[in-house]
Amino acid sequence: MGECHEPARLEQNELTDRSRRLCQNQLRNPVRLEAPDRPRNAQKRRITAAEVAKNDGRGSNALWVVIDDQVYDLTEYVEMHPGGAKVLQQWGGKDVTKVFKSIHPPKTLEKALSDEQIVGVIDVDEARKLGGGKDDQDTRIEHARASLRNVETIVCLDEFEEVSQSILTAMASSYYGTGSETEQTLRDERESWQRIRFRPRVMRKMRHVDSRTVFLGQPQPLPIFIAPAGLARLGHPDGELNIARGAAEHDIVQVVSSGASASIDEIFAAKAPAQTMFWQFYVPSDRNLAEKKLKHAIGLGAKAIFVTCDVPVLGKRERDLKLKARSQNYEHPIAAQWKAAGASDWDAVKNRGISDIPDTAHIDANLCWDDIAWIRARAPGVPIVVKGVGCVEDVELAAKYGADGVVLSTHGGRQLDGARAPIDVLVEVRKKNPALLDRIEVYVDGGVRRGTDVVKALCLGARGVGLGRPILYAQSAYGAAGVSKALQIMEEEIQMAMRLLGANTVADLKPEMVEVSNPERWVPV
Repeated sequence: MGECHEPARLEQNELTDRSRRLCQNQLRNPVRLEAPDRPRNAQKRRITAAEVAKNDGRGSNALWVVIDDQVYDLTEYVEMHPGGAKVLQQWGGKDVTKVFKSIHPPKTLEKALSDEQIVGVIDVDEARKLGGGKDDQDTRIEHARASLRNVETIVCLDEFEEVSQSILTAMASSYYGTGSETEQTLRDERESWQRIRFRPRVMRKMRHVDSRTVFLGQPQPLPIFIAPAGLARLGHPDGELNIARGAAEHDIVQVVSSGASASIDEIFAAKAPAQTMFWQFYVPSDRNLAEKKLKHAIGLGAKAIFVTCDVPVLGKRERDLKLKARSQNYEHPIAAQWKAAGASDWDAVKNRGISDIPDTAHIDANLCWDDIAWIRARAPGVPIVVKGVGCVEDVELAAKYGADGVVLSTHGGRQLDGARAPIDVLVEVRKKNPALLDRIEVYVDGGVRRGTDVVKALCLGARGVGLGRPILYAQSAYGAAGVSKALQIMEEEIQMAMRLLGANTVADLKPEMVEVSNPERWVPV
């Protein structure tokens, strides 16, 4: 970069123009899904902590950050940041290595920034002066990890959540635990399983049970799958790689999250040779980008596509938002969605009472049933599952438009508050149109913590049941060993419940083995 010079001061209109030009250049030259390694520290000048701190993005100052030992100038990038400008402004002039790596996959920097944005390098001792290193929270977590009880002492999935609270950051605990608004749906997801009671059969030969099943043509040892849940690296440095490794020990299918903090390439590289993985697809508005992502996932070996359909906009996840609001700079995530889409402000929509999400938004708010055919044409022979269905009518439409399956889901209670629990929707399907359960594979997630929950869903006609938060908590506390232990617990509980209920195989689980309550009385299904 030559001799040390004072960073250029940019007027706001000049910054916006230059940001727009950079964005246009990136659109003309699409970013590759996996960027190559770039040479590090080649002829870069040494930067001091004082110089970084001075460039904090305030007023007319440039905005620099430190990641590892490199100093980046994000002045021109700040308006294009998918998480919104204020997130970057909050960290201007600081070492962001820890927070950056906890939520971004590898190669993010290579994909988003150019070499010209690397100002120079900083020595370790200098970087420490900026903060971003070990703080009181890190010390607390370090001590908590050192005193964690042995994973083999865990006896149920709820214990993983209890144990993990001591080793999670406030950000991770809030992000993993939050529901939307009053969290009525989040609470109801857990309580809904208690509205179903068993009608066990006895005097049957129960020495042998077989919990095997088939998901979308893929044989499975258990009727469970790992549901897509993002940002696993908030809880553990290996994040989704832990999940892949733990799942491999039990041959359990993992639905890889599009919001993972590890890259899709990393996750598929970590799987065992014969391990089955599906992929969650948030369909972007940019259909060229959508097609590239889809084909990339299939090329890596995704055996099914789970199309998430319940996020035309993010739900109001207040536990998470309250934590963010207490920070110095705060931006609502929907406002960040606008900025990522190129709108500078909420005022981009001038008509009061009218809301339009830009066509360039990361997730297509106009996703519709006709898009199943669009996906099918680009993924021939690959099963398509619609995830986020909340009523029998939409299960019927999924079957009509050719989907291979649906997941009855409320996105972990994080989207529409007041939506019914998925198991209640399954009861509705069973009562109003039971033939659907033979036409299309129906899966359920949300609030599942016990093997008995899984068996209840199968009695009502579900093909399988997804586990989300319990796996995040298990891997946060114990890594891959925690995931493996969680799956072992579920296997033992499922098979025990089958024996106690009088079902030798999954096919033996019938509707007459359960009854469902309403406020007045218990009624047979």
